[in-house]
Amino acid sequence: MKTITQNLKWGVVLLLAVAFAACSNSEKNEVVDQIVKQEELTKKIADIIPKQYQDTLSKLGIELNTETDPPNLEGAFSFRPWRLLKSNRPTDSPNMTFTDSKVKFFAQDSDNNIKIIAQNLLNTADTSIVTAISGKGNTFTVYGKVKSVRGTNSAIFGIIISGEKSGTQLNNIRYGLINIDNTNGGTSFIKQGEARAIFDTDQVSESIPMF
Repeated sequence: MKTITQNLKWGVVLLLAVAFAACSNSEKNEVVDQIVKQEELTKKIADIIPKQYQDTLSKLGIELNTETDPPNLEGAFSFRPWRLLKSNRPTDSPNMTFTDSKVKFFAQDSDNNIKIIAQNLLNTADTSIVTAISGKGNTFTVYGKVKSVRGTNSAIFGIIISGEKSGTQLNNIRYGLINIDNTNGGTSFIKQGEARAIFDTDQVSESIPMF
């Protein structure tokens, strides 16, 4: 069985090599550029939210659209009403609800950078330290690192917003948050590694005026 598997593996490699050899130089360059861009984006995302924390949020129901060609997301949107989808905190109630949020996406570029300003994602006012966007077609995932401050305590959270762009609105929004550095957080925040996945219950996030 091992020999058959190895033969299949090398057969696939050979077919890919033959197919690549048959491509024109411009097509080869496009393939190489796409591979490089994907690798760079994967590293960028991991620098924002380490892979272990991405995996935690994924297990809680946050879809990760990892491709390099997301839709243009610039604009402001209302996320409401929020309700808990899943949590890894045993004390969280299944029917938890959360304050309505407003999120502004701006400064999106071809290198998969984007910026976020929000109200009530973590605090009354949130600004991402560093952010990236991935996706393809109408589907997208935005990754952010946000510092949350309470008095003299602070923690670094990873946030992920996934959904679909549909005209001027967003659909099927799911939002994940996870404490990725509680070094200075004390007991003011959920523990490092603890996470919540939240969803927009009416599945429609309308466009609102920029704020």
